[in-house]
Amino acid sequence: MNRKPLAPVLALLLLLSGCGGPPPAPEAEARAAYEAFLAGDAALLGDQARFVEPYFSASAELEYLLMDLDGDGIDELLVQWAEFPGAYNGVFHYEDGALSVWQNDGVEMSCWDYPLRDGTMVRQYDHGGSSFRLFRYFPGGETEDTALLYARTAPDNGGSLRPCPYYEVDGGEVEEAAFQAALEELVTGWLVPREDWTPRRAPEGE
Repeated sequence: MNRKPLAPVLALLLLLSGCGGPPPAPEAEARAAYEAFLAGDAALLGDQARFVEPYFSASAELEYLLMDLDGDGIDELLVQWAEFPGAYNGVFHYEDGALSVWQNDGVEMSCWDYPLRDGTMVRQYDHGGSSFRLFRYFPGGETEDTALLYARTAPDNGGSLRPCPYYEVDGGEVEEAAFQAALEELVTGWLVPREDWTPRRAPEGE
């Protein structure tokens, strides 16, 4: 990702602020910062840029979503590889003129984070079954778990005496029907519609 001038919206906001105009609303400031970042300007990431930029090449098929995850009234930026978030998923937070990285994963193909409509996040891990860790973000980027669902649907490697199939909800064993009901109530019934994600336009000139 090349260093480029700030996106026009962000540049205008800074100009107005410097000329004695009214300071931009935090929501507009955050949105402008996200637009600049998606357009190729990673300056607001500071030292974290080198860990993020490899996933934002012009050839990366990324899509993004703006959603308030921490309840402070200002959206976070969620980015993922279109149709395959296991290849990359990230969460970025804007505050006081800087972007911070809350999630940046392009390594673990069988594990990825995604949001639900109410701002809850899910960390899904698929290996021999599936686990669904539900958690919420706080304004500082800290997280708090709210639920954990687990299904073992394939025997462990090398053969194990652990039961299979096996289902848990918040650490307690349940029948498959109870697991599926909890999964629908907590996760699949709250998925963000595909059309809410916006394809990222690859930065020009790369």
